Amino acid sequence: MVWDIDHYKEVKLNLELYDLKDLKYYKQERIDHFKKVLPDCNYAFFNDDGSVKIWYGKNRAKQLEYFTDLGLHPETGKTLKPITKYMIKTHICE
Repeated sequence: MVWDIDHYKEVKLNLELYDLKDLKYYKQERIDHFKKVLPDCNYAFFNDDGSVKIWYGKNRAKQLEYFTDLGLHPETGKTLKPITKYMIKTHICE
């Protein structure tokens, strides 16, 4: 699978079309649940039990990006961090 703008998509192994470093092992849960989103102040950041629904990380241009599941940033490979009230207040609802 490969990252395609805001989600992972399944692709056939074709090294003429895709660079090997851009390919990831297929995981259905990534296809189903890992998406990039653009939350605003009205977004539901937390589940009813208080657990996190959004994770964040910086892309190569050092801009914050937000995702719907825990994992690695698709561009940088760095581990995403869980959203906090501080991050919401200072970066989303500024």
